[in-house]
Amino acid sequence: MKNLLSLITSVTLLISSHFISAEAVAESAKIVVENSYARESIPGTSISSAYMTLNNLANNKIRFIAATSAVSDRIEIHQHTLDNGMMRMRQVDAVEISANGAVIFQPSGFHLMLFDLKRALKAEESIIITLHFDDDSSVDVNYSVKGIKQKKHHNH
Repeated sequence: MKNLLSLITSVTLLISSHFISAEAVAESAKIVVENSYARESIPGTSISSAYMTLNNLANNKIRFIAATSAVSDRIEIHQHTLDNGMMRMRQVDAVEISANGAVIFQPSGFHLMLFDLKRALKAEESIIITLHFDDDSSVDVNYSVKGIKQKKHHNH
């Protein structure tokens, strides 16, 4: 009887610790990244760009403040803006993602600029970029590399 009670207590603690761990993991996974891709580098250059959607699942805002990767020692957060009829690109220090909100990184908007690439990025490969946030959290994101030329669809 004593052994049975000890076994029941152990199983109960094990199950409880599993649910506590699952909640902690869910709480720490407050940023979800979707649609991540980078552009193939143009021959003769050492730059590229990367895009994604950042979803903040938390009930408080968070700021995306930096990105790092083994393929480049310098990645900057940039934004295209329309200024007096001219499209301009400028570096920004951070991008705020509102509570339960999303920010889309896309051509002609927010994007990552990868400078001084250590090697050319080729279509159909993958790279890892680590995104860093102001709460000291970070997430490793797999970016598929897309070709520069887009396939044209011909109607017959």
